[in-house]
Amino acid sequence: MKRRFARWSHTYEGRATVHRFKVRQIPSWGRAQLRSIAWCESHNNPRAVSSSGAYRGLYQFSFSTWGVVGGWGDPAAAPRSEQSWRAWLLLKKHGSGHWPVCG
Repeated sequence: MKRRFARWSHTYEGRATVHRFKVRQIPSWGRAQLRSIAWCESHNNPRAVSSSGAYRGLYQFSFSTWGVVGGWGDPAAAPRSEQSWRAWLLLKKHGSGHWPVCG
């Protein structure tokens, strides 16, 4: 898959396509928990920005947390599928502690 999308995987459309395939690998319990977190954090708005500007996107990532899970750029500008994949990586590796109110 990397070879097929290598030329345009650095565009938002390419990133969305690549991560759409990855989101299918999240187990149903993980998807249910991520849906709950997304609703609580941003009311399912992938472009949401907190009032302070520190937390951004569907799961309200900080820039440092976004970088820890391999994201680059602005989390709120990333495709919804990429935000879900990165949130799943965070949930799987570190639990729901990064979302103290909604996790």
